[in-house]
Amino acid sequence: MKIWRTRNAAPSAAALAVATGVLLAGCTGGEGGTAQAKPSSAPSPTASTAKVTDKALGEALDRLVFHDTLRSSKDGGACLATAAREAGMSEKALAYIVKTNGDDAGAAIDGLSKVSNDDVALLVSRSLREDFDACVDKAVLPSGGKTQSYEPPKAAAKSAAGRPDLRPAYAIRADQPINSPMELTKGLVSMFSSYARDESQKKTYAAAGACLSGLAYDAGFNQEALHFLAGGAPLGTGSIVEHLPNAKDKAIWRSQKFIQGLVDCTTNATPAATPGP
Repeated sequence: MKIWRTRNAAPSAAALAVATGVLLAGCTGGEGGTAQAKPSSAPSPTASTAKVTDKALGEALDRLVFHDTLRSSKDGGACLATAAREAGMSEKALAYIVKTNGDDAGAAIDGLSKVSNDDVALLVSRSLREDFDACVDKAVLPSGGKTQSYEPPKAAAKSAAGRPDLRPAYAIRADQPINSPMELTKGLVSMFSSYARDESQKKTYAAAGACLSGLAYDAGFNQEALHFLAGGAPLGTGSIVEHLPNAKDKAIWRSQKFIQGLVDCTTNATPAATPGP
């Protein structure tokens, strides 16, 4: 079961989520963290490195992961706290999560990025997400139920928000290679915009189009992946990376260098001003 979700993530936070696949049940927009975006409501990060207690960390993560649902973990968040510590998150980052004690993952990730980009990458990583999902599953199993080993959701399983739309927005001939970044721009804008929460995010992705296409073209994807990106299927849910053709392309997309590039493109984008009346 997937509960962790965001409400107020900035466009660059959404870009990071699209890159890493952090798009959970109940959401149609992007989620995740950013290296520079401003959090909407989270307190300013602290430089404190004092070790937080497992109890305080568990309670903060319990609130963050279960969000505004009526459920909460049976162990006071101990499983979540253990997962975060074992993932290697720094004490500074854990202290920030405890201090903010928020229920909006987007705002928490945006704020945490000002503490440590490495910790942001850990928090949105697939491995920690799966560990959190395992804790959630464990928390909602009926009392006395048999212990079950956790298995990540199968690729075919889609979120409650619906199935991704894989129909290309633009006709791309498979027998003609992609020879320039410009051929990717419309497709990437279409894909990223399908995750946008509002018109403001759509304008940001449009403004970032040239940067995104240059980044993707130079990243080393094979032609099959480039054709998929150029087609611009408006997925709208799930993640782009899961539809790339092979392990090498997926590894490129999930690399820290590429993820940071996506964040930089959206952070530095300047949407065109809306004409006045």
